[in-house]
Amino acid sequence: MNTIRRKISIGFLAVSIVLVCAMAINIFELKRLGSDADQIIDEGALHTEYATKMLNALQKQNRAILKMTIIGATTDSTEYEDGVIEFNATIAKALEKSPNNSALKRIQNANKNYTSTIEQHSKEMTLEENKAWFMNTYIESYYALDGAIKNYMIAPPKSSVAEHVSSLEDDIYKTVTPSVLTLFVAILILLLFYYFIDTYYTKPVRNISRSLDNYVNNKVPYQVKIEEKSELSLLNDNIAELINHNKKQQ
Repeated sequence: MNTIRRKISIGFLAVSIVLVCAMAINIFELKRLGSDADQIIDEGALHTEYATKMLNALQKQNRAILKMTIIGATTDSTEYEDGVIEFNATIAKALEKSPNNSALKRIQNANKNYTSTIEQHSKEMTLEENKAWFMNTYIESYYALDGAIKNYMIAPPKSSVAEHVSSLEDDIYKTVTPSVLTLFVAILILLLFYYFIDTYYTKPVRNISRSLDNYVNNKVPYQVKIEEKSELSLLNDNIAELINHNKKQQ
């Protein structure tokens, strides 16, 4: 006998399987989405770290140059040399990480010009000549390098951003799609449930109730047909048998 309970259980099992599968897919895609977002954040943090180290190294060099122009010290001080070493090491790491980064290329060119400007400085200059060199020649190359570093800090490469944004869009689409499909399937199954319950449960129960009421109150013959073999058909047969038995006793 095809029981109503079995059909309802199968329906609920189908809904549960669909929801579990959709949940598993959503969890997987959300992890991918989080991984891509973390990668973007990490890349931005790495840009900031490299830029900060380069700015600090540049400041060391700049302090040495300021001492030279103010008190006449030479540029081969420990502070200047340390700044050069730190700067070159940092930009080398950055280029190793992003060899095709156009912002790093601009930093390289600005640094070459900055270094060349310092190398052209003559140690034999007077204090006044040092100040004139600082204001007319050095300051321009310094700000050019400083600006290139800051631009690198705030403007990650467009290709990288576009790549990550495209990846995020794909991940969002893959995350949302299972949810939409799950909603569609759930609505479809609910509609099928409604049709099943209305056709095989609600209508037969209503017919049985109406026919039984007509028999009790108006003595209308009890005639209800239920095609499908189920608990309701058994109930209907029992009611019909009880009524026939009652008639015979009368």
